[in-house]
Amino acid sequence: MDFELTYEYSPEQQDFRKEVAAWLDANAPKRPRRDPDAPEDEEQQLAPEERARRERENREWAMKLGDRGWYTPTVPKDMGGGGLTAQHAVVLNEELGKRRLQGGAPGILAPAIMVHGTEEQKQRFVKPWMQGKLNVWQVFTEPEAGSDLASLRTRGVRDGDEWVVNGSKQFISGGGTPDWLFTLVNTNPDAPRHENISLLMIKAGSPGVSIQRMDLIAGDNIGGGQHFVFFDNVRVPSENLIGAEGRGWAMANTTLELEHGGSGNVGGGGGFGGRGPVVNRVIDLLKAK
Repeated sequence: MDFELTYEYSPEQQDFRKEVAAWLDANAPKRPRRDPDAPEDEEQQLAPEERARRERENREWAMKLGDRGWYTPTVPKDMGGGGLTAQHAVVLNEELGKRRLQGGAPGILAPAIMVHGTEEQKQRFVKPWMQGKLNVWQVFTEPEAGSDLASLRTRGVRDGDEWVVNGSKQFISGGGTPDWLFTLVNTNPDAPRHENISLLMIKAGSPGVSIQRMDLIAGDNIGGGQHFVFFDNVRVPSENLIGAEGRGWAMANTTLELEHGGSGNVGGGGGFGGRGPVVNRVIDLLKAK
């Protein structure tokens, strides 16, 4: 099959590629080339000690990229990013991909805080997030509320300057150990649907939070594994409410729009604007036919 993919890089992109390649060669952790015949969930089958070591290494690498401004290259500098163009991000992600290194991206959660949160919340949550310093999980799905988020039963009850959260979530994707849980809770069961939920940022290490890995027939190679998350009288400071009470539906839609393709990323794993490893494998397969 005659298949060729071509793209004309600008002189500026070519100069940036030299800069990126030189920096990565000097600073990046060395990763062995992946065996194409190895199972996709190979990393999830590692011993706990080795998995923990790799998690530490990945966190250190994310923060190193963040210090350079390259963890989220297209995010403005005042929010912890690099302030670069999408054309620069394409080059950066291609060079990361060549070395089997994970880059960053604005993701699907932080934009909801950028749109609906206060300036203090942007500085407290978004900026270190964009610098690779935080691992945040999306905590939406429940045993009886998956796609129908308006039916959430995890409750948040106001008690003075805190919210008290009780309930459970399941099929929560996430790699590594989370720092924060980006969580939808029902704060008013008597309110009309879509006006009954709110968004709380819950510290993952808070008393009453427990996380358990789900033992799935298909394995746990999707999204770093699937988890149960339980809340037992978890106290959350009121300043961790994102946006107004009862406006969680709007924030969920901001996130879900990106999750369902609004971010413009193709193939996954490559960061914003880049070709991910899935696309690269498809191209290699087509060239071989």
